[in-house]
This record gives sequence, structure tokens and C-alpha cells, in this order.
Amino acid sequence: MPLWLIVLSIVVYMVLAYLVNLVVVPSELLPSLPAATGYVIVPTFLNYVPCFIIMGLLLVLVGRLRCNDFGLIRQRFLPAVVWVLCTWLAAQLFFVLTHLDDISIDPAWHERIVQTISNTVTGQMLGNALYEEMFWRAFVISQVVLLLVHRMKWTFGKALAWAIILSSILFAVSHLLHDFAHDLSAQKIFALQVARLAGGLAFAGIFLLSNNIFIAIGLHSLSNYSLSLFEGSNSELTQAFVTLVPLLVLAILAIRRRRASR
Repeated sequence: MPLWLIVLSIVVYMVLAYLVNLVVVPSELLPSLPAATGYVIVPTFLNYVPCFIIMGLLLVLVGRLRCNDFGLIRQRFLPAVVWVLCTWLAAQLFFVLTHLDDISIDPAWHERIVQTISNTVTGQMLGNALYEEMFWRAFVISQVVLLLVHRMKWTFGKALAWAIILSSILFAVSHLLHDFAHDLSAQKIFALQVARLAGGLAFAGIFLLSNNIFIAIGLHSLSNYSLSLFEGSNSELTQAFVTLVPLLVLAILAIRRRRASR
């Protein structure tokens, strides 16, 4: 894609982030629909429907991109499901082993089980995480690398490094409007920006090492809403486990595959 269209896409993304956080969310888009569907459809999913439509029209009709250009390859879906499910189970086991003296099932599984699952599946895997991973990782990193390699004549390694850094910074910045909308303190916003930058780098690594955007989407979903089985297991330590341990395993697998290819 030409540079102007990549820049326009990022600008449109930021404008949509403004509208979602400062206009759509406060207005509660279709407020009766979640309750009418038994909370199978959650507000988070509804908030991103306009974003998917507008960005889809821009990138598909103007940019002429297709599913493969966003990493949406059917054959990679089931392996990603297995990977993410194993990561979730490992995170629950990790919590059990670190809290042997105080374990109880999260009350949400008794009180609102459908909404609890939908917050992760519908709200994240089909909403927030899907939208962010498709754009920042699959689209921005790929297009920036192609632009720098083929038009600027950069080496692939240098182009990839800068594409990862740029996409991670912009990914973090795109959340600032969310922080402003919730009137957070400057100290809290700074801490969140650092965490998001680290998260952006981690998800970029997961996507590139696995060559599977669905794994990045699933782990991003769990880091946002971990679908905790046990009360209190939605801790920062457990969330770090969900993101960093798979990244480490993927790195080991990538190193082994590279050595085997040699």
C-alpha cells in the first residue's frame, strides 16, 4: 500500500478511537441489545461494530486488501485455539500452585456465566482484541515492512525492527483517549502507557514468532479479560504469565526451527 494510505488508515483509526471512547461508549449504543441476547452480545462488541465497518471499507475497498493480508488464514485457526486454551489452563494451574492455601471458584461463574464467557469471546476475541491485533500487528507491521524494504530499500531486519517499534508506540498512544475519558491521573496514565508499550512489543513478538495472528488475538483477549476460573486469579502476575510465557515458548520453538533449517 502507498504511504499516504497507511498514514490515512492510522489517522482514521485514531479518530475512531476518539469517537468510541468519548461518544459511542457514553451513549451506550443499542443499550437493550445485550440484555435481549442474554448478554451473548456484550457492549464492548457493539462499540467496535462501527470501527470494523469503517476500517473494513477503507482497507478492503480502497486498499484492496483481503483476509490473508490481515493474517486471517483458516488453516491456522484451530492450532491457535489449542494454543490459547492450553495457555489459559496453564494460567489457572499457575494460580492454583501459587495460592494453595486460598482457592475458591470465581462467583461470576455462578451468577453470570454467559456474560463472563462473552466478555472474553464476544467482547475481546470478536471485538477489541481482534480489531487491535488485525490493525496494529497484521496490517501496520506488514505494510510498514513492505514499504521500507521495497521503496526505501532498507534491509528486512532493520525494517522489521522499526515497524515493530512504531506499531507498538502507536498502539499505546491510541489508548490515551480511553484514559482521558476516565479522568485518570498523569501517573496512572504513564504507568498504563509503559504497560501497553510492553504489551504491544509482546504481541508483535507472538504474532511474528508464531506466524499466526489468531494466537495473538487469543492471548490479547486473555490479557484484557482473563476469564478467571478462580476468585482473584485476574492478577497482574497471572496476566504477565498469560502474555510472557507463551512468548518465551514461541521464541524457543522459533530458535529450534531455525537451527533445524540450517
